[in-house]
Amino acid sequence: MKIGWDRAVAVIALLIVYVGASCAGLFLIKVASEWRSWTFVVGFLLYAFGAALWMVMLRLMPLSYIFPIAAGALVLGTQMTGAYFLNEKVTGIHLFGMTLILAGIALITWRGAST
Repeated sequence: MKIGWDRAVAVIALLIVYVGASCAGLFLIKVASEWRSWTFVVGFLLYAFGAALWMVMLRLMPLSYIFPIAAGALVLGTQMTGAYFLNEKVTGIHLFGMTLILAGIALITWRGAST
Protein backbone atom coordinates (compact mmCIF):
# COMPACT_ATOMS: atom_id res chain seq x y z
CA MET A 1 0.00 0.00 0.00
CA LYS A 2 1.65 3.17 -1.21
CA ILE A 3 0.44 6.41 0.31
CA GLY A 4 1.60 9.93 -0.31
CA TRP A 5 3.68 11.86 2.19
CA ASP A 6 0.83 14.28 2.80
CA ARG A 7 -1.51 11.47 3.86
CA ALA A 8 1.21 9.75 5.90
CA VAL A 9 1.97 12.95 7.81
CA ALA A 10 -1.74 13.56 8.38
CA VAL A 11 -2.28 10.03 9.72
CA ILE A 12 0.79 10.23 11.98
CA ALA A 13 -0.42 13.57 13.36
CA LEU A 14 -3.92 12.16 13.89
CA LEU A 15 -2.46 9.09 15.59
CA ILE A 16 -0.41 11.20 18.00
CA VAL A 17 -3.38 13.42 18.86
CA TYR A 18 -5.65 10.34 19.12
CA VAL A 19 -3.35 8.62 21.61
CA GLY A 20 -2.78 11.83 23.56
CA ALA A 21 -6.46 12.73 23.80
CA SER A 22 -7.50 9.17 24.65
CA CYS A 23 -4.83 8.74 27.33
CA ALA A 24 -5.55 12.15 28.85
CA GLY A 25 -9.26 11.34 28.85
CA LEU A 26 -8.74 7.95 30.46
CA PHE A 27 -6.45 9.50 33.09
CA LEU A 28 -9.00 12.20 33.98
CA ILE A 29 -11.83 9.67 34.13
CA LYS A 30 -9.70 7.46 36.40
CA VAL A 31 -8.81 10.25 38.86
CA ALA A 32 -12.24 11.89 38.90
CA SER A 33 -13.77 11.96 42.37
CA GLU A 34 -17.24 11.31 40.97
CA TRP A 35 -18.84 11.02 37.57
CA ARG A 36 -20.45 14.48 37.82
CA SER A 37 -17.14 16.25 38.44
CA TRP A 38 -15.52 18.53 35.87
CA THR A 39 -12.57 16.13 35.78
CA PHE A 40 -14.81 13.28 34.64
CA VAL A 41 -16.63 15.46 32.09
CA VAL A 42 -13.42 16.79 30.56
CA GLY A 43 -11.97 13.27 30.54
CA PHE A 44 -15.08 11.93 28.84
CA LEU A 45 -14.96 14.71 26.23
CA LEU A 46 -11.28 14.06 25.53
CA TYR A 47 -11.92 10.34 25.19
CA ALA A 48 -14.87 11.05 22.86
CA PHE A 49 -12.63 13.36 20.81
CA GLY A 50 -10.13 10.52 20.53
CA ALA A 51 -12.93 8.23 19.32
CA ALA A 52 -13.87 10.80 16.66
CA LEU A 53 -10.26 10.94 15.51
CA TRP A 54 -10.28 7.14 15.32
CA MET A 55 -13.21 7.35 12.89
CA VAL A 56 -11.27 9.81 10.73
CA MET A 57 -8.23 7.52 10.66
CA LEU A 58 -10.49 4.62 9.64
CA ARG A 59 -11.66 6.65 6.66
CA LEU A 60 -8.09 7.49 5.61
CA MET A 61 -6.42 4.09 5.92
CA PRO A 62 -7.27 0.41 5.47
CA LEU A 63 -8.59 -1.20 8.67
CA SER A 64 -6.04 -4.04 8.60
CA TYR A 65 -3.24 -1.45 8.56
CA ILE A 66 -4.40 1.28 10.94
CA PHE A 67 -6.10 -0.87 13.60
CA PRO A 68 -3.02 -2.73 14.89
CA ILE A 69 -0.94 0.46 14.77
CA ALA A 70 -3.53 2.55 16.63
CA ALA A 71 -4.38 -0.19 19.11
CA GLY A 72 -0.72 -0.83 19.87
CA ALA A 73 0.02 2.87 20.21
CA LEU A 74 -2.91 3.27 22.60
CA VAL A 75 -1.74 0.33 24.72
CA LEU A 76 1.74 1.88 24.91
CA GLY A 77 0.27 5.29 25.72
CA THR A 78 -1.96 4.01 28.50
CA GLN A 79 0.90 1.97 29.96
CA MET A 80 3.11 5.07 30.08
CA THR A 81 0.27 7.24 31.41
CA GLY A 82 -0.38 4.77 34.22
CA ALA A 83 3.29 4.53 35.09
CA TYR A 84 4.05 8.25 34.95
CA PHE A 85 0.87 9.85 36.30
CA LEU A 86 -0.65 7.10 38.43
CA ASN A 87 2.57 5.55 39.76
CA GLU A 88 1.59 2.13 38.45
CA LYS A 89 4.34 -0.44 38.52
CA VAL A 90 6.03 -1.37 35.24
CA THR A 91 7.69 -4.76 35.47
CA GLY A 92 10.10 -6.48 33.15
CA ILE A 93 7.26 -8.39 31.54
CA HIS A 94 5.49 -5.07 30.83
CA LEU A 95 8.64 -3.75 29.18
CA PHE A 96 8.98 -6.96 27.16
CA GLY A 97 5.37 -6.68 26.02
CA MET A 98 5.85 -3.01 25.11
CA THR A 99 8.92 -3.97 23.09
CA LEU A 100 6.92 -6.61 21.21
CA ILE A 101 4.17 -4.08 20.49
CA LEU A 102 6.72 -1.58 19.17
CA ALA A 103 8.27 -4.29 17.00
CA GLY A 104 4.82 -5.19 15.66
CA ILE A 105 4.03 -1.56 14.84
CA ALA A 106 7.41 -1.22 13.12
CA LEU A 107 6.86 -4.38 11.07
CA ILE A 108 3.35 -3.37 9.99
CA THR A 109 4.51 0.12 9.10
CA TRP A 110 7.56 -1.14 7.22
CA ARG A 111 5.57 -3.82 5.41
CA GLY A 112 2.84 -1.34 4.55
CA ALA A 113 5.35 1.14 3.16
CA SER A 114 7.02 -1.48 0.98
CA THR A 115 3.90 -2.82 -0.76
